[in-house]
Amino acid sequence: MTKCVLKSDRREEPRIETSDVIRWKRPGRPEDNTAWTVDRSQSGLGFMITADVTPHVGDVLNVRRLDQDRWETINQTVRVVHATRASCDQLVMIGCRLG
Repeated sequence: MTKCVLKSDRREEPRIETSDVIRWKRPGRPEDNTAWTVDRSQSGLGFMITADVTPHVGDVLNVRRLDQDRWETINQTVRVVHATRASCDQLVMIGCRLG
C-alpha cells in the first residue's frame, strides 16, 4: 500500500480536523460526487477526492454534508481556491473558501 503525502498547507486560520462524508456538484451539471473532508476553518474547507473528478480553481460548488442520517446543505458560497495532487497521484486535496 502506497502512502499518500500532501505537500501544501496554505490556510492561516485555526482548523478543525474533520472526517465527514460530503457530496458536491458544480451548479447546472448533472453530477453527484462524493468526497471526504480533511479539515474546516471559519472561512475554508479541505477535502479529498479521486483525481478523475477534480474541479477547477475558481469553480463554485454546491456541497452537502452527511449529518448522522440526513444531508445538510452548506449555505455559503464554496469556491475552489486550490487543488493539490497527493504524492500517489490518485487523490487530490481540494481547498475551498467559504463565504
